[in-house]
Amino acid sequence: MRDGRTERQFPAGFRRGTPADGAKGAPGSKLRLADRQATMGRAGLAVILLVAWVAALGWQAKRVFFPAAAERLALGVRSIPPGVAYYSVFRDETRAGWGQIEIDTLPAASGFFVRDRVLLDLPSLGLAGRSERASEEYLDASLNLDSLTFISIVGGDTARFRVVSEGDSVVRSFDATGRQTVRVPIAESVTTSSGWRLRLAAAGQTEPGRRYRVVVFDPLAASARSHEIEILEAASLAFPDSADTDSISGAWISVREDTVQAWRVRSGQGDLARETWIDEDGRLVDGEIFGGLRVERTAFELAFFTRPGSAVPDSVQTQPEERE
Repeated sequence: MRDGRTERQFPAGFRRGTPADGAKGAPGSKLRLADRQATMGRAGLAVILLVAWVAALGWQAKRVFFPAAAERLALGVRSIPPGVAYYSVFRDETRAGWGQIEIDTLPAASGFFVRDRVLLDLPSLGLAGRSERASEEYLDASLNLDSLTFISIVGGDTARFRVVSEGDSVVRSFDATGRQTVRVPIAESVTTSSGWRLRLAAAGQTEPGRRYRVVVFDPLAASARSHEIEILEAASLAFPDSADTDSISGAWISVREDTVQAWRVRSGQGDLARETWIDEDGRLVDGEIFGGLRVERTAFELAFFTRPGSAVPDSVQTQPEERE
């Protein structure tokens, strides 16, 4: 006792105001350590969530702005408009006939129907009578061949057969009586000349210099052939879109033009290679077709009513694309 106060006794090893050596860090230190660990855990979780969010955002941006080829094709296919285009047909510099390509959509966006007709006036080619060559194609939603009916009329002779594609395994050909005449094994899906033009436009990758490979079924040769498609150049093409009769001569003349963005494309290899102009909807504008013939897109009246045997008009005008 000091000065009338009782001095508090502490156990051995303890000093006033100083914790025992064995009590260092407990229990307050443990609580603070737990708090730090909890804070670090929450920060780590926040970082993980932030990284995951940025990755998801990047994936979505890539998906929107840089879609995969199959997805880009599917989106482009849905934007292909139906319609009919008309053509003047020429052999060298002589008018030989007219043609049309009709494209329509199938129910439930299941594909496309394409009718391709070329009618020739044979006397203008030094032969007798008329000739018609037509095909009616059904393409699936990926623009692969589903079925095709081919008709050829030369004078009084008519030939007709039907082609059916069974996925990516076989193509069968049937005559007019329904009897199978040809069976062609294939290793992948095939398309047609109209089909690859539409696919090129739908895919949207039409920069000059690009090359693609497609397998095209030739109904006349009854074979599937690999075609290399090369985009050579881009330009704006103007062609007659509307016509009327001239007040003096009575001949049909162009009164209005339409301008489309188009690409000059080489397809096929070697002696079978052809060059054509294809617009942004996958329609033929100008170029070579079968049998050494050439077509130019024009107004219906100029295609149908212009007399075969006339000279080639200056109908399709090319305006090279301006590059920055």
